[in-house]
Amino acid sequence: MEHLAQIAPILGAYTDTAGPSRSWQSANARGSFGNRVNPRYATGMSGDVLQWSSETRGSAVVLSPQGRVDETSADAFKDHLVDAVEANPPTAIIDLSGIEYMSSRGLRGLTLAQRAANESGTTIVLACPNDTMREILAISRYDMVFRVADTIEDAIGN
Repeated sequence: MEHLAQIAPILGAYTDTAGPSRSWQSANARGSFGNRVNPRYATGMSGDVLQWSSETRGSAVVLSPQGRVDETSADAFKDHLVDAVEANPPTAIIDLSGIEYMSSRGLRGLTLAQRAANESGTTIVLACPNDTMREILAISRYDMVFRVADTIEDAIGN
């Protein structure tokens, strides 16, 4: 049990006090999704950092992450998506052409972004998935949850 007490702060389960962390309550009280206040994994883990670019095309915002979405980058991925849809664009297009891999934590980020989009009235469209991402979306059945377009232009055309 002593070891659990040593790693619990890294996992975000406890603060320096003896009781459980209450940071999730303040995050949920302000209407955010997921755990923005106390990241679940240690920041010292090795891994690539996602690079982001975004642009507005008509009434749509195109979000273009590049890299791997895994345990080291999933929280930042989710936060970026949720922040973008909370700005209430009619359509948010996630350009997946630069995503090499996405773990289940990345899929969770898509789910949380979809929840925020439903509240803000934003439609999320996934665009330009490579073969690896197509397989991940098919296996997870996310291709049934999200509209998947072959190109950005197809995604804009709705």
